[in-house]
Amino acid sequence: MRAALAALLAAFSVAALAEEGTPSPPFITTPDEVVDRMLRLAATGAGDVVIDLGSGDGRIVIAAAKNFGARGIGIELDTRLVEKSRENARLAEVADRVSFVEGDVLATDISQASVVTVYLLPFLIDKLQPRFLGELKPGTRIVSHAFGMVGWRPDRAESMHLSKPHPGQGDESMLYLWVVPAEVRGAWQAADLKLRVYQNYQELEVEGALGRRTLDGARGVVSGYDVSWDAKGVRFRGRLEGNRLVGELVIDGRAESVVLSRAR
Repeated sequence: MRAALAALLAAFSVAALAEEGTPSPPFITTPDEVVDRMLRLAATGAGDVVIDLGSGDGRIVIAAAKNFGARGIGIELDTRLVEKSRENARLAEVADRVSFVEGDVLATDISQASVVTVYLLPFLIDKLQPRFLGELKPGTRIVSHAFGMVGWRPDRAESMHLSKPHPGQGDESMLYLWVVPAEVRGAWQAADLKLRVYQNYQELEVEGALGRRTLDGARGVVSGYDVSWDAKGVRFRGRLEGNRLVGELVIDGRAESVVLSRAR
């Protein structure tokens, strides 16, 4: 397992140098069973646009179109692999639903994605992380094979055992899923409810007051546009709609509708 990972790191490190003019090494593909699990982890469906960063031979976006009915875009720096991907898509009879862009994953537009897949080294993922938050719509699912993101805890992580050997791959794969969160940090108010929300990616800390009742220490999460938090005896479940949080407030077991507006 460690030997295979070391080989993977070495290959990708050489690939990074290749972008500066040295010959490109053979690329390492994602096992088909991992491709399938990545797309299932993202709950990929017919309404999705899947963008694969560093798409290699195109197998992820082709599988997204062929097996899940999605549309797909592969972004790949290597001209030969782009051409191979287009031929693979033609042979799989999905060329009308996928496309391949010859370009740099750090610069190519990704804003139309509803699912992003990556199998890249950490130094590239680190550079992409601000783009994920700044350019992707809330609710977009990001799935990474093998490597996580610094400071951003995954919404789900799972290990899968491979059923057969795969070149450059150990017998296990780690997969990570993140759902891009909406921005909800700041002050909110509704009648006698006043809140201050602090946000670290999808994790929330909430302080404030409900009438004379203090809500400090409440914690919650935001997944896409869906927001929830819990304090002692008080719970909120709702959704961000523009500059409003619309949902249900449960106070000591009693539920009521509530609409919070951003405080100015």
